Amino acid sequence: MPDHGLPDHGLPGHRLPDHPGLTEAEIIAAGGWHPRYARVLAIASDGDYAFALVDGNGDGAELEAETWLWDGEAWAAGSSSGAGPLDTLGTSQTGGQIDDSYFAYGSAPGRQTITIDFDGRHHQVPVTRHGVWAFIKTTTGPSAPAYPTPAA
Repeated sequence: MPDHGLPDHGLPGHRLPDHPGLTEAEIIAAGGWHPRYARVLAIASDGDYAFALVDGNGDGAELEAETWLWDGEAWAAGSSSGAGPLDTLGTSQTGGQIDDSYFAYGSAPGRQTITIDFDGRHHQVPVTRHGVWAFIKTTTGPSAPAYPTPAA
């Protein structure tokens, strides 16, 4: 079973999706990655939006930050951008926004979880066996929140 974060749907205003969360197998297949070399370092999904951090060559030299969207039938790749090497990944990288969902990711080696502050709440996010975390959440408020960040 992949070691990645799962959505927290216990919050008011969050609906459970009527579809499965994004999987490592879908990222490799639909993302065009070579299954022999690529490894998915972290996945986060919430409703119809997901984020993945992928090591395309399996050596940590160049990571890709990918957004994914549920198109009504399957997960579809949204955008992808370079995230630099794994050994220089910082504690928190503000990823960005997909519609009303916001994402971030970062490094937390040696930890099992990290607390992320977003939309007026603290969220416990698992750190994967690769020492990284990923977070995505749909905002519940009427105005745009600050981007997700590790809690102080």
